[in-house]
Amino acid sequence: VALASPPGPALRGIVRVSGVETGEIVSRLFQADEISANWRTAKIPRRSTGQLNLPSIMVPVPAALMFWPTRRSYTGQPMAEFHLSGSIPLLEATLEHLCEHGGRLARRGEFTMRAFLSGRIDLLQAEAVLGVIEASDHEELQKALSQLGGRMTSRLSQLRIDLIALLGDLEAGLDFVEEDIEFITKS
Repeated sequence: VALASPPGPALRGIVRVSGVETGEIVSRLFQADEISANWRTAKIPRRSTGQLNLPSIMVPVPAALMFWPTRRSYTGQPMAEFHLSGSIPLLEATLEHLCEHGGRLARRGEFTMRAFLSGRIDLLQAEAVLGVIEASDHEELQKALSQLGGRMTSRLSQLRIDLIALLGDLEAGLDFVEEDIEFITKS
């Protein structure tokens, strides 16, 4: 579990949960309203409304739950996000109670590492996430966003395809050196 919104007071705060036990952990604190009552049985990502029941907060806290029940989330694991008021004590209480109910605080960059390890993003895109976070001007941000969008990856992918084709022609030329077939031109 981790705070997914910038730290500090705000209109909205986001707390993210990821891992195989996400549904179970979230269900211990989240009570959906009647319209969203079947959020646990959903097979596709969905938004549910309801309330968080946090023992240290005396009243139910209105919240929206974004729930990805399959491996098609950013991390490649079931994932959930609570969208609630950005009150610092409320966000801290949410993190604390999620940890008391089976979660643990995520390490810095852990969600991106999980996305990389599950094949959801490549190494260049993982590095671009850090570039976006640390960008100090518009030019750095644009470069990092371009990398994150896969522009460099698609260029490298095309280069790889071209090299494999060239290697195939070279090997065929070596295999059939006695034949009067030209696989690679000298130009």
